Amino acid sequence: MIELAGRNYRATIGSDVQRDGMYLELVDDRKQIVGEIFFSDIDGKITVTLSQPEVPVELVEWMIATARVRLPPADPAAG
Repeated sequence: MIELAGRNYRATIGSDVQRDGMYLELVDDRKQIVGEIFFSDIDGKITVTLSQPEVPVELVEWMIATARVRLPPADPAAG
């Protein structure tokens, strides 16, 4: 969980069998999806999708940093 500007956000890590990969999904304290970072097992790419029109850059940076630690690496050789 992260708190930013008086708002609370919760991250969920999960596996997506249909898209063949893993994701980090961020939800705000109103239970609205803020965005998702997805790691593809097929091509090793990481993509960011934001679901709200204005997301603070600090929150996006936190999502990316957390995804880099919690999701598989983009380069399997990196371990």
